[in-house]
Formats: sequence, C-alpha cells, structure tokens
Amino acid sequence: MNMMNALATVPLFSELTPDQLGMIAVYLRRRSFEEREVIVRRDTPGDALYILISGKVKVCYPDDEGETIITVLSEGDFFGELSVLDGEGRSADVVALEPTVALMLAAEDVHASIVAFPSIAIALLRELAGRLRRSTEWIHSLSCQDVYGRIAAQLLHLSEMLGVDAPEGGGRLIRLRLTQNDLASLVGASRESVNKAMGYFKSKNYISVDGLHQITVYDRDALQKRCQ
Repeated sequence: MNMMNALATVPLFSELTPDQLGMIAVYLRRRSFEEREVIVRRDTPGDALYILISGKVKVCYPDDEGETIITVLSEGDFFGELSVLDGEGRSADVVALEPTVALMLAAEDVHASIVAFPSIAIALLRELAGRLRRSTEWIHSLSCQDVYGRIAAQLLHLSEMLGVDAPEGGGRLIRLRLTQNDLASLVGASRESVNKAMGYFKSKNYISVDGLHQITVYDRDALQKRCQ
C-alpha cells in the first residue's frame, strides 16, 4: 500500500480528495516497530503525529508500581496530537503490542495541513471530543462501579473496537493478547480482583479465554447489565 492509499483509510483524512491526500503524503515517513518496542516516551518532545496503518499499541502511564494502561489503539487510529497541538512533552508512553507500522507527520506539516485543509481540523476535533467523552464515562465508571463492572465495560469496549466474529460458537474474539495483569492495568484494580471477576464471567459462560490470552465475549447483554 502506498502512502496516499494508506492515508485514505484513516478517518482523520476521510474528507480529502485524492489530490489533497497526495499533497500530504509526500511529507509522510513510514516507520515499523517490533512487539514491545517503545514508540514514544512520556515527557519527550512531541515532534510528530503518528497514524497507525497496521498493528496495535497501548498508551500507558508508567510509575514505580508498574503502569496504567490508558487505552489501546489500532489501525486507523492516531496518537501524538496533543503534543503537536500544544508544544508540550508527551503525556504518556506508547508501546507496540505487536509488530506495528505507522506513518509519521512532522508537527510543522500537521500545522500546515490543518491550515490548508480545514476538514482535518474538524475531524481532529471530532476525535478529541470522542476521547474526552470516553474519558468522562470512564472516570464515572471508576467512581461508581466495582471491579466486575469495570472489567465488563472494558471487555465490551474492546470487543467493539478490536473484535471479530469468533470462529466457533458465536461471540466476538478480541484480537489482542490480554493478560490479567494487562486487565488490572486497564481497570485500576489488583490482579487478584481481576482473577476473581474473570473466573466468575467464565463460569457463567459470558466469556472464554484461550491459551494465547485472547478473550471471546459471548454474552454481551449479561456484561452490559453488570456495567449498570
């Protein structure tokens, strides 16, 4: 896939014509990252926007006790926009969860593209608004739900964002290796609490977990009720 075709698949640039995409594509740099490779580090200068064209990454905040996973991004998503817009350092680490390919657009080229094609700004604002809404919902979840509810909410979200039809028995397979430590980082809970909740969900046949730590969601309605 050439740069222009790759760019055309990204919602951020969905309103642009082929000629306009071509004008931006000349400034793109393609980068490949191995599994577990750190793509950006917190507090480092934000000199580029990254656009994922394959693979998955986690946005995380490391601390002395481990890390907190803020979100998982996949093909078509982008990151690094905050630092590009405000000139401050990166707000979090971004780490590849599997072999990943991204397109890089330097900060000055992002600014020039927004000036030349205002539809990019509208798409960017729409995405930022969506992320803010999800963050607000998650803050509410953390304050009002127990661990079971928070895990149920994350499993539903991940099955929507990263899920595919499971090969057997229906359900949605989350295409992501997700250990109990990973889930604990996502929902702000201890591994022991996550272990109990996941055991309960499996015993009720709401979900299953295979040997690769991939989760299949079978009963979305039951998980949804657990979020309420």
